[in-house]
Amino acid sequence: MKDTCFVVLLLCVSSFVSVQADECIVGVIGERAILPCVYNGVKNLTLLHISSEWKRGMEIVHTAFWMEGKVEMQNVSHSNRTTVSSLAPKTGDFSVELHDIHLSDAHNYSFNLKLLGQNRSSLVCTVCLTIAGHFSRPTLLRANGVYGAETSLLCNSLGGFPSPSIYWLVNHTQRPPETSVTTYMTTLPQSELYNITTVLSINISADTAVSCVIENKLLNETLKATNFVFLSRKSERRLSEHIWVFSAALCVVVSLLVATALYFQKKWDQDQKRKQHRCGDDSCWEGTDMIVFDLKQWASSPETDV
Repeated sequence: MKDTCFVVLLLCVSSFVSVQADECIVGVIGERAILPCVYNGVKNLTLLHISSEWKRGMEIVHTAFWMEGKVEMQNVSHSNRTTVSSLAPKTGDFSVELHDIHLSDAHNYSFNLKLLGQNRSSLVCTVCLTIAGHFSRPTLLRANGVYGAETSLLCNSLGGFPSPSIYWLVNHTQRPPETSVTTYMTTLPQSELYNITTVLSINISADTAVSCVIENKLLNETLKATNFVFLSRKSERRLSEHIWVFSAALCVVVSLLVATALYFQKKWDQDQKRKQHRCGDDSCWEGTDMIVFDLKQWASSPETDV
């Protein structure tokens, strides 16, 4: 009767402790994720003999057996990548930690508790896991072109998931016409990760900044290539003047430092020469009286009683 009541209580509280499937946990490829599950039932699990089970769909990924709050056995069947705390019955926290996440780990997971000897288990938690991967920082290249003529800019990023949002910016705010952009999206060999290449064809004008932006909305991550700035001849001349002024100022500072170092070196050499002149060729011990003790003379001296 008590066993039946326990199962009923588990069924009653499962709706309160479950994480709904539409509230997905985001896991990052190659990293770890925690699928949360906390038992808030009225029964004291440390007084019972129970078994617990995490499932990925219908596949069992982690099982454990507990005798009065102590773990008797844990069986990891998901490529040895799952961990559940050994204190779970005491804390009520049966969350599972999934290591080295793969794309194939994206699924709905469920956690069940069962009294040993009973055939029926009770669903406690359901958790949705979705997978994402970081894209590499985009690289931006430009084909040779002249001002006022059409040229092509190529932006590339790889190794991310899922497919990102890609767009170009001209002068940081303006988006070029969609007809001027061509995007290629392929999967990397032996994986489902995306390799993104996008090409922008535009007319180059003077003093124009062009940026490539890649957004991974699942990770709330935005990557932006370093702005590639086209300079007019006037701007290039102004930039050259600034560089020349900076170089001249740097030379002056370096010259001052060298002159200061030479001055102190010369002063130090003069002080050393004055010391050698005062002391002669022998070593000069300032503030120290040297006592010379002749051992032979001491050994030949007559003994005296003290």
